[in-house]
Amino acid sequence: MKKFNLYNSKIFKFFDYCFRLVLINLLILVPSFLLFYIVMIFFKDSIKGIWEYLTLLPAILYMYPAICAGIDLIRKFEFKECNTVFKEFFKSLKRIYLKALLETFIILIFVVLFFFSIRHFYLHLGDGVINGFGLVLSMAFAIMLLVIIVHLPLVMNYMEGCFIIDDFKLAGMMAFQDLMITLGIVIFIIADVAIMFVSPTIMVIGGFSLPMYLLIKLTFKKYYIVYIRTHKEKE
Repeated sequence: MKKFNLYNSKIFKFFDYCFRLVLINLLILVPSFLLFYIVMIFFKDSIKGIWEYLTLLPAILYMYPAICAGIDLIRKFEFKECNTVFKEFFKSLKRIYLKALLETFIILIFVVLFFFSIRHFYLHLGDGVINGFGLVLSMAFAIMLLVIIVHLPLVMNYMEGCFIIDDFKLAGMMAFQDLMITLGIVIFIIADVAIMFVSPTIMVIGGFSLPMYLLIKLTFKKYYIVYIRTHKEKE
C-alpha cells in the first residue's frame, strides 16, 4: 500500500516527469553531436577543413526531426496518452522524419539567405540610406521566420496530414495570434542556447527538452482546441 501511495504521490510524479524530459533531451542531443564530440576529443589534430564541418551532418539530418518527435511525446504526456519514452519517441520520429527533414532544408535555405542579406546590408551601411532600410527589413523577416519556426513542430504534430507549405502558413497564423507569448518563448530559447554554450551541463540535462516543455504548456489550450476540432472532422 505504501509503495502504491508513493507511485501516486505528487513528488514521485514530478521527478518521474523530469526524468522523462532528461531522457528526451539525451535522445535529441547524443545522436546529433556524438560524432562531433568524438572527433573533437580523439581526432582534433588530424581532421581539418571541410571534414571538421561534416561531423555536424548528423545534427543537420537528425536534430530538428528529433525535436519534433520530442514535442509530440511531451504532447502525449500532457494528453495522458502514454508514459513511456523510447518506444513512443522513435515511433513519432519514424512518422514525421521525412517531412521534418524537408522542412529542415527549407529552414536552412532561408537562414543562409537572411544571413548573407543582413551581412551585406550591415557591411554597406555607409553607402546609403537604402542599405539601412534593407538591414531593418531583413532583420524583421528573419525574426518573422524565427517565430514561425517555433510553431512548426506544434503544427506538424497537432495538425497531421498538412502539406509542408500549409505547415508554414498555419505556423505563421498561430504564431501571430499570440505574438507576445511567441516572442517570450523565442527570447527564452535564445537565452537557453546562450546558456548551453556556457554550461554543457545545462545542455545535457534540459537544454532542448525544457524549452520544448515550456512551448507545449504555453500553447496547450490554443492547440488543444485545434486538435479536438481536427480529429472530430476526421471522424
